[in-house]
Amino acid sequence: MKNFIAALACLLLLSACGAEEQEQPFSLTAEEQKACAEQIDAVMEEFYWSYDRDSLSFGPGVVPEISAASERFFSASADCEYFLKNRAGEQGILAEAELLHYNGDHAGTLECYFFGDKLIGVLYRGGYDNAYYSLQERNPFLADGEFRSYEKWEGMAQDFRESSGMFSPEGILSSGKDGNGNTLAVCIENGRVMVYRFANSTLSRYRNFAYNRSLEATSAAFLNGEDARLAVLISSIEETGQGESERTFTRSEKIMLYDENLYAAGEIPLESELCTAIGAEDNRIYLFNDQSMEVYELLDGLWQRTERIRLRHFVTQFHVTDLDGDGTKEYLMTDGMDLYLYHRVDSGFRLLWSTHLGVENFYGPLASGDLNRDGVKEVYACDVTGTTIRYLLTEKGLRASNEDIAYGECFYPLDFNGDGLEDYWFVEDNINRRGRLYLAEGR
Repeated sequence: MKNFIAALACLLLLSACGAEEQEQPFSLTAEEQKACAEQIDAVMEEFYWSYDRDSLSFGPGVVPEISAASERFFSASADCEYFLKNRAGEQGILAEAELLHYNGDHAGTLECYFFGDKLIGVLYRGGYDNAYYSLQERNPFLADGEFRSYEKWEGMAQDFRESSGMFSPEGILSSGKDGNGNTLAVCIENGRVMVYRFANSTLSRYRNFAYNRSLEATSAAFLNGEDARLAVLISSIEETGQGESERTFTRSEKIMLYDENLYAAGEIPLESELCTAIGAEDNRIYLFNDQSMEVYELLDGLWQRTERIRLRHFVTQFHVTDLDGDGTKEYLMTDGMDLYLYHRVDSGFRLLWSTHLGVENFYGPLASGDLNRDGVKEVYACDVTGTTIRYLLTEKGLRASNEDIAYGECFYPLDFNGDGLEDYWFVEDNINRRGRLYLAEGR
């Protein structure tokens, strides 16, 4: 009996020692943590990211085993040339922190793997699916767009021919049709509405509208892509001061309406001076007022506001499209700083994707067009330097692709001749803004 009690006491003592060893907390010295943080700072600077240093924590981290399920983990790190596969299944040090876009928006959770004192793996978890992403993938989807297909970009189609044309370097706000089915495109130059028409194989100026005194056109949209009915946002412009103290104040006044012959057909008075842009779709007018979108419809012969949708940003440009051709429309918006992609839902709009810049970046209209003819449209936006930024629809969000676009070049896609293929107006530099019309050939 004494022997049994002695053996039991030894067993309990050994178990207690084992438990004590297992419960010892993981720790790094202050110097070791500082060395790791310096390497994290360097990789953040290299890939133009930021992170919340107060959220940085260290602990043991096991690299996953190689499998189909972990492939995205390994490829995300390898995309930045940090290769983790040769450490699969091994335990190292895992540093985690809140990853931030440069404007301070939350991007996800940064994961950095250390073995010894060396950083050998870096990636982040983010997006609507909380999946693994490379630091090269800056803007994953914020919600599932359920797109049918994605961009297969290998460069623009080659079979475009140069054609006769005159057009504004300011880009296309909206398009419609005249009574003979010819394509119309509207833009705004120096406060004037300019309507261009493609007819008899030539693109030329068709109509223009100017406004009295200090009134200027600040936005315009055709109500329906199949006719010429047009809505124009009219604003008063006041400039005060000189030099560094010069200020420009824009106050929205009214919406001017034009009929199918582009004759004045009434107006909609505005309750607010803060309206920044208008858009249109299926005979509805979208008015962007402060950080809201107001919907106007023609009911009983009067234009009436039927809906008000709250946004979390201003809107200076608006564009409706169907990027993947699945019949569901996408809504592109910008406030001049960031680009936003939405889907319409019963409760309003669902934000699918956005940039996270937070500084003045976008200038002029938004556009979309399938210039490589893979069945998926690209997005074309102009930055403040007068250069087009092309965005491609990918499974991990929209991705900028400007490898073939030189400084100052702009692309404005539109099916000018109505053959079902997007053509484009091309501006070749940002000084004299000369342009050329290119028509697609392929049918």
